[in-house]
Amino acid sequence: MMTPPHRVWVVGVGMLGEELVRRCRAKGAQVLGIDAQRDRADVCGLAQESTTLQEAVQKLDPEIVYCCVSTRGGDEAAYWETYVRTATQVVSTVPSARVVYCSTCSVYGEQRGAEVTEASVCHAAGEKMRAVLTAERSVCEAGGVVARLAALYGPRRCEILRRYVQMGEKLPGEMRRKLNYVHVKDAADALMLLAERGESGQLYNVSSETFFADDFYAWMAREIGLCPLEKLSSCSHRGRVNQCVNSNRLRALGWEPQHNLRSFAQTMSSSWERSEGYAH
Repeated sequence: MMTPPHRVWVVGVGMLGEELVRRCRAKGAQVLGIDAQRDRADVCGLAQESTTLQEAVQKLDPEIVYCCVSTRGGDEAAYWETYVRTATQVVSTVPSARVVYCSTCSVYGEQRGAEVTEASVCHAAGEKMRAVLTAERSVCEAGGVVARLAALYGPRRCEILRRYVQMGEKLPGEMRRKLNYVHVKDAADALMLLAERGESGQLYNVSSETFFADDFYAWMAREIGLCPLEKLSSCSHRGRVNQCVNSNRLRALGWEPQHNLRSFAQTMSSSWERSEGYAH
């Protein structure tokens, strides 16, 4: 007997949310996208507002909710408003739905290059990370699943490659530190797997590869050839996280990433135009 198509909300239709909408519809699901930007949304509004979610319920009562909201920067107040209020509104508005909540591996805050698993202590300081952890806790306590994502990349976003190609600039932070990445399509696969097989109230790391920053820049200088390693500039002193994210708990469910950043960089490096004044 075939399982009927799911009824799905995607809350936050950015790069990852858009991929989820596409994937779920391709599998025959009924999908409702909720976003503050009208061109992305079936329901336009802030997900932390009860009126937005009540409108969404009237259109589609979900079995699965993928929560992919982002502050796109923002201060401490924005983090509490966007992450905590959205999480609490979602779990209270549709308590019977399976919620898969997108968080970040940055909560671990490891700065010495050690491996981090879901059992690792979160050392990340500050009000922003406290808000993220509070949102995670509210989802887990309601029986949802939390996905702690590494840095996302895809055709519309790859910060490490964009800065290198466009500006001859490196990411903030020390060059000899470990970075963790996952392609948006692999991340979408992970979230859909967690909706089906993830353990309620559980955390799952979502990272497909780890590498040293200076090794990757040296590889780009050699293979892409735009800017020598020694000439890279930096825009700030942020970016202190230095950790190796272990995703074995997710892989045990059957997740197998299909993409890697070096192949992506070789394919996509020519698609970003150089910034004016950048001579390589």
